[in-house]
Amino acid sequence: MVALLSMAGAANADSNDLQREIKAQQSAANDLLALDTHKAVADEVALLKTWLDEAWNKQGRAREVLDRCLAQADLIRLKIAVSKITAKAAAHERAAREAKDKVNSTQKALEDAIVKKKAMEMNAK
Repeated sequence: MVALLSMAGAANADSNDLQREIKAQQSAANDLLALDTHKAVADEVALLKTWLDEAWNKQGRAREVLDRCLAQADLIRLKIAVSKITAKAAAHERAAREAKDKVNSTQKALEDAIVKKKAMEMNAK
């Protein structure tokens, strides 16, 4: 009888731990959505929230679903990092293109000035 009560208490404690972990992951999902400034992972976060709701509602398979949610959260973090790096790279490429255009226009202006100077020198003679 004591063993049975002990097992029931352990199962209840495990259930409470799972519920706490699921709630923590639900909060983390909201944080991930806030981190996604480029809106690159909205679908993945929605899927994660669905899975977390599923984990909350399932008693027997809650741990399995929660493990899937943790992996999904890791994937979302990686995708957020990639979207930020991609945006930064695009900004650098845009700046490089603008600098190259400025160099080309400055070079063209210099060439035009040299031609104009030579023409003026020829006219002065």
